[in-house]
Amino acid sequence: MIALALAVLLAPGASAQAVAPSAAMFQRFSVLTAPGPDEPSPEVLARSRRLLYAEHRVGEGETSAAALAKSYGSTLSAFQVTNDKEFERLYPGMRVIVLNRDGELFEVRKASVTLDWFVKRFGPGGGEDAKRRFREVLVRANNLPGIALLAPYELDKGDRLLIPGMKASFDTYRFPFESQAWPRISSRFGYRFHPILKKRRMHDGLDIPKPYGTKVYPARSGRVTMAGWHEGYGMLIEIRHQNGESTRYGHLSKIFVKPGQLVRRGVTLIGLVGSTGISTGPHLHFEVRDKNGKPVNPAAKIGR
Repeated sequence: MIALALAVLLAPGASAQAVAPSAAMFQRFSVLTAPGPDEPSPEVLARSRRLLYAEHRVGEGETSAAALAKSYGSTLSAFQVTNDKEFERLYPGMRVIVLNRDGELFEVRKASVTLDWFVKRFGPGGGEDAKRRFREVLVRANNLPGIALLAPYELDKGDRLLIPGMKASFDTYRFPFESQAWPRISSRFGYRFHPILKKRRMHDGLDIPKPYGTKVYPARSGRVTMAGWHEGYGMLIEIRHQNGESTRYGHLSKIFVKPGQLVRRGVTLIGLVGSTGISTGPHLHFEVRDKNGKPVNPAAKIGR
């Protein structure tokens, strides 16, 4: 469902008070208005030939960001770069800026930003011809007046400009399996009564039941720092990540990596689920540790 009214993006840089009554003049200015119903359907945006955006509140049953983007006539990459979020999963109540084009919908956060600033920051390298072509792309994509090609053109705080071709690059945490559906968790992070040791103690990660032999992948790219038997963990892999944090994967049945090896998130097969060490059955013990080695809740890290 749409949480806010539909926004029409015509030409950033002019106030609503400057709009003249005629339809021709209307095309030349930027207005944020609320035409039609308060909750227009995604089809309204998808069918429009004009750049439109709105805020979408995720409802029950909406689990795929790619499917949501497609319904609005956009792409997953556009949603990711516009919202600065990878969208590993959606949950009811999550708010998403949606648009009906491919690219980044950039919000101006300070007054009097010029189109030249966008050309310099987001445009390709090269000479004046390359800059001119990119400026033309921005003018066409945002339906800006022709004068924007010839003279300095300012955008105001709060205006939004579509930057076509922008892609997001993320290295966030994900679940260490092929499927990214939220898995069943048999034991969460925090204090618990240990089923084997029969005493209350801290549980430093998540226990995720999986069939014996299920493939395990890095939750984030990094370098292997440990691979082998380690106390109650049984067969354990530890991976250090670029930000200084680390992840651990315990109770494995097989290990396919060695210390010092670089591994890629969701790509490198590092091991198989097992029940080695202090374990009651096949599952993966999954931990995230901060830069100081202190365990943190992995559930709060997914997608971040």
